[in-house]
Amino acid sequence: METKTLSEYWAEAKGIFTQRRERGKPEFPTGLKFIDDVTDGLHRGEVWIVAGRSGSGKTSLALQMAHSFSDNPAYSILFLSLEMKGWELVSRMFCEICDVDYNYLRIGLLPEAYKEKEKWFRDYITKIDMEIVEYGYTFEEVMKLIRSDYSAKKPDVIFVDFVQLVEWKHFKEQQLALMEYVRKMKELAKVNNIGIVVVSQVRRLPTGADYNRPPDIIDLLGSGALEQTADCVLIVYYKQEEGGEREYFIKVAKNRHGELVEKKVCFEGRFYRFREIGTALGDEVLGEKEQGLIREFNGEVVE
Repeated sequence: METKTLSEYWAEAKGIFTQRRERGKPEFPTGLKFIDDVTDGLHRGEVWIVAGRSGSGKTSLALQMAHSFSDNPAYSILFLSLEMKGWELVSRMFCEICDVDYNYLRIGLLPEAYKEKEKWFRDYITKIDMEIVEYGYTFEEVMKLIRSDYSAKKPDVIFVDFVQLVEWKHFKEQQLALMEYVRKMKELAKVNNIGIVVVSQVRRLPTGADYNRPPDIIDLLGSGALEQTADCVLIVYYKQEEGGEREYFIKVAKNRHGELVEKKVCFEGRFYRFREIGTALGDEVLGEKEQGLIREFNGEVVE
């Protein structure tokens, strides 16, 4: 165990502050300004939680953050997918970055207009240092992967999507497995000076509860260790009145560096992308031929 004097710690702190000033921006920006304004982005040694109910867009937000971090070619990003296939996540990245509607992509419709985007995307993903692995159900698996694939340099940020799927057959309860997994991930972050983002479910509300209330930090599913360990907790949720459209919100529910905020955002589901209201909107303009193919696929009469 390395020990330092107060003077040594203060010198370390001044070095970190100087680097931040010289960068002029967060080292790991989330891509959403209102979050970065209160957190200054993810910091090394921190564990962040991105939480939400099923269908809230929590994986989309995590993936959006991952590629935002990887835009700096000096950084290595490891995305552990315990739920989705790697090809699904890469497809979502393509849609999010290139403004391609996933509803078209999933039926194999890649019109002529998309060819340049697809070519650009293939070039882009060969230049960034980001790896998606369908692995990491135990902490031992995580360490095995790091030792084999990252022996020369540890990843700068690790994502886990989502933590409730970690293996717990060697524990009496799932909660104990979650506690141990998250505790060790925090230790990994601190010892190796890397950032970790954990995607988490929030619990279903019990019978008689107010179903209209937004989820909060107390609703993290499975373990108080998630709340206790996290340096920052982002909660994604939506409201929907009967017959109305969904309204999406992101809440900074825990923030060790500053204030808590909650903001209505726009979730472009067809692009798997969050953006702040008032920023540029991606859109796809299809030709007459492509529109006819879609109508035909959907069983509509094409004259």
